[in-house]
Amino acid sequence: MYLKTAIALLVGTTLGADAGSDADKFDSYTVAYNTAADVKRPMLVVLNPPAEEVSAQKAISVDDLRQNDEIDSLLENYVVAEIDTGTEHGRKVHELFGSKPLPRVVVIDSDQKLQIFRTSNQLDDTEIKDVLETYQDGKRISTSLDWTRKYNIPGDCPNCRKF
Repeated sequence: MYLKTAIALLVGTTLGADAGSDADKFDSYTVAYNTAADVKRPMLVVLNPPAEEVSAQKAISVDDLRQNDEIDSLLENYVVAEIDTGTEHGRKVHELFGSKPLPRVVVIDSDQKLQIFRTSNQLDDTEIKDVLETYQDGKRISTSLDWTRKYNIPGDCPNCRKF
């Protein structure tokens, strides 16, 4: 397993890891996915529009996010894949994610089985920080109903008596 992790990190370094960052950052989804599986960390996937199609302000730059110290420390809990959908690999990844509007932010659980967060909404730094804090342990947040809550019988109304 350690050899596989070392190979994935080495391949990531030569094929797209940003050697200057504290956390793992890749421009190859495949390498990031394999690395996240090996180190058992959640994965943050940022799908950006091709550079020639959209102004820089619409794309989400992980390097720009790292300028915020709080976000930078939260990113250390993730394996980050920043994908340019203008490349052949990026187009395939975009299709894999259902070709949703760009930019797209997705958090994949630490087992690399479920998308536990996804949006194509424009997120500001505060919203991104909240997402990173919420999902940093790589666990899905339960949105199921609370079935332990007491059921209150409705009052005496004509419609209720029909049934």
